[in-house]
Order: sequence, then C-alpha cells, then structure tokens
Amino acid sequence: MTKKLLASIQKHLDIRPLLVLLLMYGLIQWLPFGIFGWLQNEDGLMEWGSVALIGLSAYNASRLLTKAPQTSATRIAWIVFILFCLLFIGEEISWGERLHGFGIESIRAINTQGETNLHNISHFQNTKGLLHLGWAGLGLVLGLGSWFRTSPSPLLPDRRLCLYFLIPAFWYVGFELCRKNGSCPLTIANHQEIYEFLVAVGLFLHTRLWCRRLGLLKRATGA
Repeated sequence: MTKKLLASIQKHLDIRPLLVLLLMYGLIQWLPFGIFGWLQNEDGLMEWGSVALIGLSAYNASRLLTKAPQTSATRIAWIVFILFCLLFIGEEISWGERLHGFGIESIRAINTQGETNLHNISHFQNTKGLLHLGWAGLGLVLGLGSWFRTSPSPLLPDRRLCLYFLIPAFWYVGFELCRKNGSCPLTIANHQEIYEFLVAVGLFLHTRLWCRRLGLLKRATGA
C-alpha cells in the first residue's frame, strides 16, 4: 500500500527537491572541512550551479523560440522568460563585476555587499523584507500558477514541478518572519543559495519539458 501511494505521488509530483533538502541537512551539513558551506555559501558551488542552470534554461528557451512552431503570444512569453533568465544571471554575478572588477560606485555605496547589483541594495534588504517577500511571491506564482490553467504556459512551470518553487517560497516567508522576530523558535539559517538552486533546477526542467513536448529534446541542452 505504501509503495503504491509513493509511486502515485511520484507520478504526479516531482519529489526530488525534498531529497535534495534531506541530503543537504541530513548528511552534508554534518560533514567535516566546511563542505556544507563550500556548497551553499555566497560564491559557492550551488550559486554558480544556479547561474549555469538558468543559462541553460535561457538557451533551451531560445531554441523553443526559434525552432518550434508556436503562436505569437507563446513566442512573446518565451522572450519574457529569456529576459528574466538574463536578469537573474546578471544580478547573481553582479553583472560580471566579480569577474572583471568594474562596477558603479553609486550603487556599491548603498549595496549591503558593496557590489553592483539591485537585489542587495539596502532598501530592498532591510525595508519590510522586500527582497525575501519578493522571492516568496515569485515562488508562489511559479509553483501554483499552472494549477489554475488548463493549457501549458511558457511562464508557468508544469504543476508536477511545483515543489521546486513552493518550498523556496515557504522558506523565504519563514526566514523573513524569523529575521523580524529576532527570537524565532524555529532556527532558519541564511541558506538562501540552496533555495535559489531549487528554483534554477525547476526552471531548467520546465524548459526541458517543453523541449520534449515539441520534439526538440534531442537537439536541446539537457537531453
């Protein structure tokens, strides 16, 4: 009975995000030599993995935009998706500042990390939790949007992928509440890169699913 129930859940819901969290918090967190931090800290492997996956998502979306027969509305949606991916990548790597060293001093001066990006501007970080609640809102839209549609949308991942977005959404809400409370009974460390990584994986799988639907899987990255 339990096996049948689990098989039914797996058929309709991708539970791999839960397995990732189980692996990270149940095993890797307790490994020596700072391996957990090396994976999920700022500039860690997960952050750069997120950048790579979003880049692959944009590539797959560009293939879908140019190689597959679609309506004008769908093409516009893919253009919006690609622009979102480019914005995500640009902000994540501070628009290349970490690579070439050049930045905008006026933005650095009001940035909590002293970098040229918008999401770490102190106003977004410290005022009413705009950054964290914004991430939570995005996760809820991406995770729940397809449940209210009868046809697939380039901007709303398949409902089977919803955990890649809903788990980060709930984590960001919890993190913000604990940050404001200051003495939250539930200790939530700033493991933001883990949850951004889940979102990146979900978006990549979203584009891969569309490639499969439209017969481009063999020619698209991630096949």
